[in-house]
Amino acid sequence: MVGELCTKIETYKSQENSDNPTLVIALHGDSAFIRPFVQNRVAQKIVESNDNVIAVGMLRPGYKDDFGRKSDGEMGLTVGDNYDDVRVKQITDAIKSLKHIHKAGKVVLIGHSGGAAITTRIIGLYPNLINHAIAISCPCDINAWRKDMLLRNEYEPFRGDLPISSPIELAANVSDKTKISLLVAKMDDVTKPYLTKQYYRELKKHGKNVEMKIIEGGHNIFQTNAAMEIISKAL
Repeated sequence: MVGELCTKIETYKSQENSDNPTLVIALHGDSAFIRPFVQNRVAQKIVESNDNVIAVGMLRPGYKDDFGRKSDGEMGLTVGDNYDDVRVKQITDAIKSLKHIHKAGKVVLIGHSGGAAITTRIIGLYPNLINHAIAISCPCDINAWRKDMLLRNEYEPFRGDLPISSPIELAANVSDKTKISLLVAKMDDVTKPYLTKQYYRELKKHGKNVEMKIIEGGHNIFQTNAAMEIISKAL
């Protein structure tokens, strides 16, 4: 509970921790019809193979998880509307609270798909909070992604632009001290690779500490060996 808002989490701890462990936050993607659980599975995998880590699967605002718990806030229509400043602030406040509670020496934020949009907005809006951000399958230009999704799904709520700053527009604000790792798959037809590539180029243009990897596969690569390798290197 932070203020009047409760953001649900599942916490996993490695067997050996120092007084200032690395705090890892995992954010799931959009999930309009299925209760998200991948954030918890990723957090669990992280502590099974790494020491000095506290890994947290965080349930985004308005969602219910597979335990039946619900985070405060509104889930929205899952068309980019739920990456807005209100929801980003709720998640950011929860991360700040966890950082304080666990006396974290380092904070790593990982997001997949919609969670990656939120991750990259956080480092643009709150540039001194995250030490290493990992964005997997990111819709880093939100309104361009919405146009793609309108063509793909013919779902009317994707029509038109949202009044929201995209990660690509916030690239200059990212702290030079924050490391950014980007991962996308060649055949991703939900968050197409060009969205990640454009964000990478924008970060590079502003001299940010960013790396990008493009792998085989489609959209659901959050639990792949490639993703877990990047995560382990960030700890």
